Amino acid sequence: ASYAVSTSNFEQQILWMIENGYHFIKIDDILNHKNKNKKLPSKSVLITFDDGYSSVYKNAFPILKKYKIPTVIALVGSWMAETKKVNFGGKLVDRSAFLTQEQLKEMIDSGLVEVASHSFDLHKGILGNPQGNMQPAMRTRQWFESTKKYEDEASYKKRIFEDLSKNNKFIKQFSGQEPRVMVWPYGHYNVETREIASKLGMKIGLTLDDGSNTAATHLWGLRRILV
Repeated sequence: ASYAVSTSNFEQQILWMIENGYHFIKIDDILNHKNKNKKLPSKSVLITFDDGYSSVYKNAFPILKKYKIPTVIALVGSWMAETKKVNFGGKLVDRSAFLTQEQLKEMIDSGLVEVASHSFDLHKGILGNPQGNMQPAMRTRQWFESTKKYEDEASYKKRIFEDLSKNNKFIKQFSGQEPRVMVWPYGHYNVETREIASKLGMKIGLTLDDGSNTAATHLWGLRRILV
């Protein structure tokens, strides 16, 4: 739980930002800023949650509602589609650890939540070389031990396109929203993946890259602070 904060700590962080002049924004604000030159408020903050944990609904959502804070929640389709156990980083986790369709609908109906894609089944490692190293499935050309060959470029692009397309259709069916945002699993992306995401209507990409977002930061590579 090194990437978790307590409910009271989360609320304290929110209150600190409010008291220190930060403004909570949504995806529309970013798009209007980039596409229509509409100025963003000073000290703009976009709150995001990855992976679709049920704790977002149980612990964070009451606070988000209390202070009317918009947020982005990134969903992994294969985890949402599961009914019993989710393969989470090689460990089997009970499905109850993740959001239900009803919980997500309630959050979306509040007008505060935008659903993003976190891939359908690319939030994992795949065999990346003859040495047996497991590497992020999103950016890695897979090594096939049976043929002693790497995945070719066409097959790689097809795999990524089919996964992200499948997740978009699933999320639309699951939540009623068409994803406009791609949240890169583990923060990993490349030229090919961002071009594919853009073709699928996801012009915005959220990363784990270091540094601040400025006027020069590309929409496909927006940086985030891990809390």
